[in-house]
Amino acid sequence: MLKAIFLDMDETLCATSVADRKALATLKCYVESQFSTLNADVFCQRYIAGIYKQLNNEFPQLVALLDNELLFRQTLIQTLFSQQQITLSFEQAVTIQAAFDDGRMAGFDFFPEVKAMLAMLRQHYKLVVITNGPIFSQHPKLAATGMDQYVDHIIIGGEEPEEKPALSIFKKALDLVECEPSDVLHMGDSLAADIAGANRAGITSVWVDTGKASDHDKLSQITPSYIVTQPQQLLNVIAQHFV
Repeated sequence: MLKAIFLDMDETLCATSVADRKALATLKCYVESQFSTLNADVFCQRYIAGIYKQLNNEFPQLVALLDNELLFRQTLIQTLFSQQQITLSFEQAVTIQAAFDDGRMAGFDFFPEVKAMLAMLRQHYKLVVITNGPIFSQHPKLAATGMDQYVDHIIIGGEEPEEKPALSIFKKALDLVECEPSDVLHMGDSLAADIAGANRAGITSVWVDTGKASDHDKLSQITPSYIVTQPQQLLNVIAQHFV
């Protein structure tokens, strides 16, 4: 019997990629206005790749800073400027990072219909958000959406010993709602983090397929229980298989 639902936040409940695009537009305008010799398009493209850890092999010296995500991003900005032969003070990097963060939070919100879905689900089930990510970025997102008004519990990976797909973070969620794995389903957009983690914990998994090639490449190794393309389709999964 379904008693609780675990939910990822970024790109599952909330349109993080939309907020990223708005933040990058804000960032580009800011750096163009301040640094006339900077190729702002190249900087912005590499910055977003860097914060999603796609440049770690290129910049191994920055990997040591990952325990402090904010410092990592600020130092990444300095490094990317240096690649364009522009010397940037740390204080300037702090200001540039703040421009991105402010733009991101201004555009961060739920996907359409998700708030109504959460309100409907909460009438029948305990809801737990399990989100990976650093405290400094996840707390503002949660505040921007008023997430605590829509769910019963929130677990931030950056505050835990391990993030998804670790069994420990799913075990914590199970303990919070006092449920067995068979009483729960988990929905998320990442095959590697959400679906592999839920499967390992014995929890029914619902994958939000956002069309990313990197996830589709993993489908032969990681099999979700159900696949949806929009988060509100979770209601159909529940109606067809759990009611």
